[in-house]
Amino acid sequence: MKGNALICPEAMIEDLRELYQNILKTHPNPFIYCSKNELDSAYTVAQNAVLTPKSVLDFSLILAGFIKNIRDSHTYFNPRDILVLSGNKSRAIPFYLTKIDSRFYMSQAYNNCIPVGAEILEVGTMTIDSLFNLTMKFSPKEAYTESAREEITTKMMGLVFNVQNNSPEHEVQFKYVNRLGDTLLTKVGRIRSKKLFKNENWYPSKELEYEFFNDIAYLRVYSFESKNEKKFKKTIDRFFSIVATRNIDSVIIDVRENRGGFILLLEHLLSYINVNEQTYDLNYSYKRSDLDRFESLSRLKKIDFIKKAKRVYPRGMISKEYDFYLSPKGTVKTILYQKKLANSSNYIFRGNCSLYINGLSMSASVLLASWFKENNRGEIIGTPCFGSLNATHGNPATIFLRNSGLPISISTLKLTPNNLMKSKWGDFHIDKKITLSLKDLELGVDPFTLDSIKD
Repeated sequence: MKGNALICPEAMIEDLRELYQNILKTHPNPFIYCSKNELDSAYTVAQNAVLTPKSVLDFSLILAGFIKNIRDSHTYFNPRDILVLSGNKSRAIPFYLTKIDSRFYMSQAYNNCIPVGAEILEVGTMTIDSLFNLTMKFSPKEAYTESAREEITTKMMGLVFNVQNNSPEHEVQFKYVNRLGDTLLTKVGRIRSKKLFKNENWYPSKELEYEFFNDIAYLRVYSFESKNEKKFKKTIDRFFSIVATRNIDSVIIDVRENRGGFILLLEHLLSYINVNEQTYDLNYSYKRSDLDRFESLSRLKKIDFIKKAKRVYPRGMISKEYDFYLSPKGTVKTILYQKKLANSSNYIFRGNCSLYINGLSMSASVLLASWFKENNRGEIIGTPCFGSLNATHGNPATIFLRNSGLPISISTLKLTPNNLMKSKWGDFHIDKKITLSLKDLELGVDPFTLDSIKD
């Protein structure tokens, strides 16, 4: 698939219809942040926008614009998929930008081809403002978290440039201002996209790391979507074992840029800081569909689930799940899960606890921040996360549109803390704001690190 290949109007109309029908059939509640009339109106706008042939890129923009009305970042089209589907010959120039005081600065460039801290003015034929505006059309929405969305948009600018760049040239020209105030032009070579996706510096697989400084323990959780759940839990166990042995006074949990993952891993972390010793209560709202979590089970796992449910029926949580499983397609049901938080060490850290978040903290990380607020567990530091206290979504299923082949994720689950804190629909309130300064960027200093705490 190439981003400049044209799709006929009839094919796009069919794909839009397929997408809309799947959202209505699958999403547990697409009308939290918009009414059905508003979504129908957006659907009509999208249909009117495909009356002439469109490129894959232009059609993906129309799809993204339609989906964003739901304001659920798990129901989303990822522009990265255009690069993935473009084949082995597609090329890209990897870079990340940081926005500081309305200007855009290089924070990471492939092979350090552009200096970190340089103010970027143009990339290829695009001004930096036009690239930001294009990226904003692709970036997801979640509730009304606008400052977080700006952080995500800035992070996505390099990706979106590569998606829209169909130039046959193997180099991309950057126009930038260096630290001395000189305006420079530099051409940077593009690499194969396939090579980029395998690069650890751009798509790291790291999940956890920790360090200690005097009486402060620092735990960085990059993701709750672990490839090895046992290893993830053992690392958490080992961290808190050291905390206990050293009689540490303060623990910092850092989930900046953590885009979520498995709730059971979040619960394992919570078991070590749950000083109130309360259950973790979450309402799971499902819609019965061909794409829900029960239909995604393998044949053997589904048989095992049914056997276990029948064995204890009508007792236990699994019986409630079984009742839902037997319900007709389209049924919406909310099940309250009350998880007793426990770990094998029977240890709870009762000292000071702080949480670091930013605009790229999503999904399970938002639930963690919400738990911190509800339990007054400690300060939340950084910038507002990509979600509200009220709810988040999860367990997205992927559909491939019949004609364009574009993959779209649709949420199959809504998660709501049982003890809902009534907050405004705006940005998540934080206790202390910390952002990256230009000086920090130039010197390679993370203002959240233990060295910064020490200073």
